[in-house]
Amino acid sequence: MVKNFAIIDNINIEFNDGFTAITGETGAGKSLLIDAIGLLLGDRSSSSMVRNGESKAIIEGVFSNLSNKTKEILEDFELLEDDELIIKKEININGKSTTRVNGYAVSINQLDEIAKTLADIHTQNDTKKLFEPKNYLSFIDNNESTLLLKKYQSSRIEYLNAYNEYAKILNDIESYQKEKDYLDYKYQILESANLKENELETLEEEYNLLNNYEMIFKNLQNIKNVFEDNNISTSLYSISNMIEKISDVDSKFNIINEIVKNSYYELNDVESQITQKLNNLEFDSNYYNEITERINFLKNLQYKYKKSIKELICYKNELKEMSEKLLDSDVVIEDSLKNIKKLYNDTKIYALELSDARKRNAKKLVEDIKESLSDLMLDKVKLEIIFKNILIDDMNLNSFPKNGIDEVEILISFNVGEPLKDLSKVASGGEMSRVMLAIKTHLMKNMGLSTMIFDEIDSGVSGSVAYQVAKKLKNISNHTQVFSITHLPVVAAMADSHLYIKKIVENDSTKTLIEELDYEDRINVLSKLISPNDETGKSKDLAIEMLKNK
Repeated sequence: MVKNFAIIDNINIEFNDGFTAITGETGAGKSLLIDAIGLLLGDRSSSSMVRNGESKAIIEGVFSNLSNKTKEILEDFELLEDDELIIKKEININGKSTTRVNGYAVSINQLDEIAKTLADIHTQNDTKKLFEPKNYLSFIDNNESTLLLKKYQSSRIEYLNAYNEYAKILNDIESYQKEKDYLDYKYQILESANLKENELETLEEEYNLLNNYEMIFKNLQNIKNVFEDNNISTSLYSISNMIEKISDVDSKFNIINEIVKNSYYELNDVESQITQKLNNLEFDSNYYNEITERINFLKNLQYKYKKSIKELICYKNELKEMSEKLLDSDVVIEDSLKNIKKLYNDTKIYALELSDARKRNAKKLVEDIKESLSDLMLDKVKLEIIFKNILIDDMNLNSFPKNGIDEVEILISFNVGEPLKDLSKVASGGEMSRVMLAIKTHLMKNMGLSTMIFDEIDSGVSGSVAYQVAKKLKNISNHTQVFSITHLPVVAAMADSHLYIKKIVENDSTKTLIEELDYEDRINVLSKLISPNDETGKSKDLAIEMLKNK
């Protein structure tokens, strides 16, 4: 389902198995349909894709007959539900977009992982990838080498982390050696300071008490005098006795008596504590001076190092650790270097295994491409894949490139007697399309994709070559669902199903319509592809013949 996407108003399409050809008027929206599928497979969206006058575009696709690889990924992401996969994308006019898989929001990376196992879309721009050697490895890698690549990359990360740690150790030791005397001096100051967490807070509390000694003493004495002058405890005791006599007559006074009794005991306890604190209260001028001096010392230390007491304790421990490292620096460096060497050798082994696997893949790829190109009437082709080993036999951060130690060059000669040259420099448009089709056929086998989508893969070819391209697409569709946008009648005639796309103007608005053609409609559309202005009927006869002999 595609709704409010560019000039597409609202369409629902159920693609058949096998080979589906897509034809239609120029500008009717054939490529838009492929773009919509591309968005479901992870292509970037833009607010400009939303149909004029609408607030959002919605694209939804249902994928069935999922491969085991797709199911495994969905299970890893906890998104697996039955044997169907529903991907829904909403693009808002404000530029925000959301993607859901089986009803759950997913990240771009998650969608990318899933999409890689579902389908491949070839557009005319994809052919440019043949001009970029950095993409050659993606043609060569299969399941085996991809697994080795992951092991290599994991080992590479371990090596890089270890190397960075080794560099840090060297830097720390070098820095400490340069400032050793000063750092040792700082450590001795902090060590002799005998720092304790929360000491400053405790001392400041004691300082505050001593600093307010006179006020505390005066108020405690006044409280004691109030208790003694007013005979509070004795008065409460007498009151309690009198209430007790009343409660013998009226039991309601028992509660009041309990309150008075409790007050008597509590105030009596207060009076005792006040007396005790007053007796114990004293001002020690020496201790007061010691506290004042210690507080000033700690605050100066904090100011000097711009750290709290807790941070100073941590810093002291760091200095001690650095000092101990320096004493054992030779051992520390040796251990770290030994670890790097081991990880370097492990990663190198993975790199060489990956390279060997890729070379085996490349040999098979050459055979497969040459076989496919022969089917596509390029049987004189010579093809070589040249590997350049870029392993740096030295331990540093650049020892291992991210994608392995191989740089690849594809050399080709299309004609007898011509030397092998870089693919991008010798292929014409039609030749390039056929090479790409051969590579896509190989990728389909490697990746086990359920759907292959081609946007004018037949561009630049005609006649018998176009027929061979059509046959190749038909052969691919025996194992994989194939959609192909085409302008060639021979390709459209070879398809099992035929979708026709047109645009109409309705209520001053342009919109796209998609129609699955029946046999008669296919004859009419094919005849117009063969000869748009034929009035003799010969193009219809030819269309009928093409459908019979496909």
